[in-house]
Amino acid sequence: MANIAMLAAVVILTGFTLYRTACFLASNVAGVEGQTQTSFNSTLSSYVWIITLLLIIIGAFFYSVITKRMLEPVNELSRAIQTMKKGEYPTELTARSQDEIGELVHHVNHLNSLLEQQESSRNQMLHDLSHELRTPLSNLQGYLEALNKGVIQGDKDIYKSLAEETERVNQLVQGLDEVKKWGRTDGESNMVKQYTAMDTFIQQVVQLFEIEYERRGIDLIVHASPEVIMINQQGIQQVVTNLLNNALHYYQGHSSVEVKGEPGDSFYTVTVSGPGQPIPTSDQNKIFERFYQVDPSRTRNDGGSGLGLAISKEIVEKHGGEVWLETDGTRHSFHVQLPLNT
Repeated sequence: MANIAMLAAVVILTGFTLYRTACFLASNVAGVEGQTQTSFNSTLSSYVWIITLLLIIIGAFFYSVITKRMLEPVNELSRAIQTMKKGEYPTELTARSQDEIGELVHHVNHLNSLLEQQESSRNQMLHDLSHELRTPLSNLQGYLEALNKGVIQGDKDIYKSLAEETERVNQLVQGLDEVKKWGRTDGESNMVKQYTAMDTFIQQVVQLFEIEYERRGIDLIVHASPEVIMINQQGIQQVVTNLLNNALHYYQGHSSVEVKGEPGDSFYTVTVSGPGQPIPTSDQNKIFERFYQVDPSRTRNDGGSGLGLAISKEIVEKHGGEVWLETDGTRHSFHVQLPLNT
């Protein structure tokens, strides 16, 4: 209403100015004086008021229509944001223009989609965590109740089982802490990088596994090209460690496990490959999800948490790199691509 009142004031002021100007000019015209001047002024005043009133009505109408059309996307955005504040997710908004308002609509739709995905991911993670914790906690409860009631007697095997289940819970909690640390977006994920000679670095990580691989009778072959790049050593060591652990735990076959480090045009690629249990084609894109297990029963037996590859993915992406799987069905190759210049 204030804008319409301002519009009316401008129109009236303009009309009055034109009226006074016309009257002044007419008074200087020869023959226009006395009764003629008065009649001219009166007639002109009537026309000015009529035209002014029409202009105000027409202007107010078009102003209302145009303003309504312009503000409708803004009102939709406001309603969508109010819905999001309630913890709900509005339907996708339609961008009616390509201007700043249309761009803002696209941003709100993208934000809404991200929030919905995060909510779904969080709910799924809580569900998976509950599922993963239920088994070891149920086992612990069963053992402790049986010991308390005297149904079973404590011995070395019982205490070993209790320790294994406790370690299982501890691994899950530690894994969640790692996911939280590397998944942070506020720059506090301990991403201190330093120049690292990758051939020496890879050899040092592999040496930690040589005894266990030798004990299992598995050949462990390393070929790492020298290249100095900037990495967070703790993080990348954890990535390679996770891959070597998986290659050991899921080993099936007779061929060797190979670790390669190869420089490219803009990336240094670390590859860990070896024979393992088959990974269904439909599941190959899921192995980097939190708590994913190709064989849940086997993972529980070997103490895995289903978080190793998810953590590895977070760490590599923090470096601006990429991790992926290539497989022919029985031999799996995990590639970790790290930027050469960071």
